[in-house]
Amino acid sequence: MAEKASREASANLRSLTERRESLKVERTVENPGKNRIPDATYRAMHADLEAQLTAAQVTEREALAEWNSRKAAYHDHVRATLAADIDGLGALICNHLDQVMELLDIAAALGTGAREYRVEMPGLVSGAPAAKQLLQAAIDSTITKMISKGRRP
Repeated sequence: MAEKASREASANLRSLTERRESLKVERTVENPGKNRIPDATYRAMHADLEAQLTAAQVTEREALAEWNSRKAAYHDHVRATLAADIDGLGALICNHLDQVMELLDIAAALGTGAREYRVEMPGLVSGAPAAKQLLQAAIDSTITKMISKGRRP
């Protein structure tokens, strides 16, 4: 709505400016097929156009200010919403990583128990300590930095 009002105000201002320029040209160019505008009529038309132009400039400035204000408010809203979504995503990632680390701890504990009783362990259990170290290194070096970069003071 504000964008439309701003465009209409700009179009109206351009139209009035073009009318004023046309009036000036018509006044100065000799045209044998058309009578010259009398001085009093020209001055009255010119004064009226100037008044309309002044009003149109004010309207355009106000409409543009309203449009810019609404656009800025929308951008602020979008920024805040995206920041909240990114923080929420970061929290979910951290939560899931914590759950994976807990599951790897459980798998490592099962592996320790299986070794004590000389039970053959599947790869999931035997590789749990190495997987946990690898995941912890990835969390420390990449994921934590990635999540913290999303948060800006």
